[in-house]
Amino acid sequence: MTKAAIYIRVSTQDQVENYSIEVQKERLEAFCKAKNWEIHNIYIDGGYSGASLERPDLQRLLKDLKTIDAVVVYKLDRLSRSQKDTLELIEEHFLKNKVDFVSITETLDTSTPFGKAMIGILSVFAQLERETIAERMRMGHIKRAENGLRGMGGDYDPAGYFRKDGNLIVNKEEAAHIQRAYDLYEQTHSITQVQEMLKLEGYKVWRFRRYRDILSNPLYIGLVSFAGNLYEGQHESIISKDQFERVQRLLERHKGNNAHKAKESLLSGLIKCEHCGESFVSYSTGISKKNPKKYYYYMCRARRFPSEYDEKCNNKNWSRPKLESLVINELKNLTIEKSRSNKKDRIVNYEKQIKDINKKIERLIELYTTNLDMDKDILNKQMNKLNEEKKKVLEQQKEATPAAEEITDDMLKDIQVAFDELDFKGKQIVINKFIKEIKIDDKNVIIEWRF
Repeated sequence: MTKAAIYIRVSTQDQVENYSIEVQKERLEAFCKAKNWEIHNIYIDGGYSGASLERPDLQRLLKDLKTIDAVVVYKLDRLSRSQKDTLELIEEHFLKNKVDFVSITETLDTSTPFGKAMIGILSVFAQLERETIAERMRMGHIKRAENGLRGMGGDYDPAGYFRKDGNLIVNKEEAAHIQRAYDLYEQTHSITQVQEMLKLEGYKVWRFRRYRDILSNPLYIGLVSFAGNLYEGQHESIISKDQFERVQRLLERHKGNNAHKAKESLLSGLIKCEHCGESFVSYSTGISKKNPKKYYYYMCRARRFPSEYDEKCNNKNWSRPKLESLVINELKNLTIEKSRSNKKDRIVNYEKQIKDINKKIERLIELYTTNLDMDKDILNKQMNKLNEEKKKVLEQQKEATPAAEEITDDMLKDIQVAFDELDFKGKQIVINKFIKEIKIDDKNVIIEWRF
């Protein structure tokens, strides 16, 4: 039997237009009954505009798509008032998960050939609109670049400049900072040393990645770029072309030295410092004549790049092979009993809590429809309160049912036997599936599991 999900959206204004929750619910249930469909669940967003997809029960519905066969709405605009968003939901979420979509007012049903054809027609026009807008934007960007103006995407000013009336004006303080960074890099050939020296000279030090971008950005020699092409800009340059070219040759010489460190690190992105809260990064000692062997470490970022922070972190460095071995052994030693003991004893019925809140929303809206003299501000205040309550329950549900709940007893047994046979990527996937975070407190390693 087809499992149907009923989706209902109603705003305060919709009550006047006879789109109340009760009206939608009654007609949708009657439709499902006529089709002999089982109603799997009812999703209700009360007091939400159709202009945004950020609605609690709509998001909950999207997460439940694997458990249903069809989504039924009273009218297309109940799903969204934006054609673009409507088509995105139908094509990218419903149909990709083999979930049919039905709107009973427009008699749009993707389970029928005619319904699929209608979606196709709507998609063609939507695609044409998207491509037309994109082409206009592209032509606008090219025209700006040809006129020597930088693309204005993003609500920020590039380092060394501030924006005024669409033009870039030199920020003298930051320009001096950038000029000094170029000079120091030519002397030291090291961004880390540039950071250290700038800090000693009293500059507010930026992140490593930012300096790397600044040192290779042709914006600072008076050029603007778009789609891989360079154009003469209207703005004032900060760096001479000769110096810029010298720095590019130095950057090219050092290119790729650290490119594969994160890739080689099984625990990349998982380790947090208990001293300062920063993440740990992978680090290796360089090879030299005196030291032909390379050593690999995990180090707190605030210790690795002290110039970027007010204080250097003194948390312990860990040998990468040693820490990875310790974590892998813990993973292999997981027992069925241990995994079960980590689960909460008390099971909370979040679905029931959500349904109870939805009923309160229904009653509140019904009260408003029967008493139109009711203060609208009071209604909105109560509606917001209930929606916030539902939002909290949904967040608790998300925390209580992470992806790791899919971990089975058989998976635990397989890891104990076959982990070493996996390639690097396979090991990294397993580690990230089971481990939420690894905290380092000097010699103490605390593993936070995902179950």
